[in-house]
Amino acid sequence: MRIINLFLLMCLFLLNESCNNSNLIKPYEFSGGWNANEVVEFSFDVSESSSDYNAFLILRHNKNYAFSNIFLITNIVFENQYSKTDTLEYILSKKNGEWLGEKKLSIVEHKLLFKKNLNLIKDSIYKISIRNSMRLNNEVNPITNLNNVIDLGLLIEIEE
Repeated sequence: MRIINLFLLMCLFLLNESCNNSNLIKPYEFSGGWNANEVVEFSFDVSESSSDYNAFLILRHNKNYAFSNIFLITNIVFENQYSKTDTLEYILSKKNGEWLGEKKLSIVEHKLLFKKNLNLIKDSIYKISIRNSMRLNNEVNPITNLNNVIDLGLLIEIEE
């Protein structure tokens, strides 16, 4: 009996440690799709210093999302007020139309790598802003509203 209790205690400890290695920021929920002028902002800090982190965007849409990809313009502001802006494209489906993300009934959830090997400092505040930059082929103006996009979250994980 004592060995079983010790085993259960070790399992709880390992479960707790694995949960502490990631931090999911509350997702930003869209009302009726992602408007072209709508900027999503996240602020976060980390609990451990001198660790490399990976940042992921968690994008959820329903199966009626009309595109096989998404273009995002991102900006991250670091502790020294240095900022980095990127335009990123994420492929969301195969050529045959099958979604690449995790399917949950009528919802598709994508875990998209945003930044790898981020060296973040404990107790510093980091800010990320994201907007979509989707356009139709041969069009200059952005798509007014990305219908069927449900929410966007941020996941910060300690690199293992």
